[in-house]
Amino acid sequence: MSLNIKNFNNIEDIVDSISHSINTKLLEGKRVLWFLSGGSSIKIETKIAERINKEHEGDLVITLTDERYGEVNHPDSNWFQLLESGFDVPKAKSIPFLIGKSFKDTTIELREKIKIELDKADYKIGIFGMGIDGHTAGILPHTEAVNSNELICAYDTHQYDRITITGKVISCLDEAVLFAVGDMKWPMIEKLEKEISIDEQPAQILKSVPLLTIFTDYRADESR
Repeated sequence: MSLNIKNFNNIEDIVDSISHSINTKLLEGKRVLWFLSGGSSIKIETKIAERINKEHEGDLVITLTDERYGEVNHPDSNWFQLLESGFDVPKAKSIPFLIGKSFKDTTIELREKIKIELDKADYKIGIFGMGIDGHTAGILPHTEAVNSNELICAYDTHQYDRITITGKVISCLDEAVLFAVGDMKWPMIEKLEKEISIDEQPAQILKSVPLLTIFTDYRADESR
């Protein structure tokens, strides 16, 4: 499979691309559902937030691809780190994953909320990262999240209790952007170009999205 891989000069290239996509849909009067990632994507998402068309912010719904379960605004929370970075789209509807309820009740409530927003949205876009193990969102290799039939999967991992959207949600997206930098991730980008098991490389799920763009510093000639 030939992937849409784009090498970028600086993150402004990525910010321009994604903000243009979101604003175009908002200006067309569409309700946009935007999934955000944590980690290295936060600096990009914060800059995109600054460029959202202010007159149409009310048609934007913002939520996460995954979260580390715990108390609301615990320091390892993706949502907390986004807010700490200055992320703010005041008129948009926000759906954080942590709501001060039990692991089970949080999961049940999120499944209901995400289903409602998927049904309402005219355009669905997500920003994703990829680990050196091939995971994306909170979908780790060889875990129950890989083949979950639920919209949200919550499960225990070695480091965190994770709550994540699943392939069922990802396959509903109209557009996905994968941000993957660092030569340690280059082998995983090469794997993405092959047809391998999603159990081995969950990021393969992203290939189910009609429009997938990969922004990376990957250099094929240097990785061999």
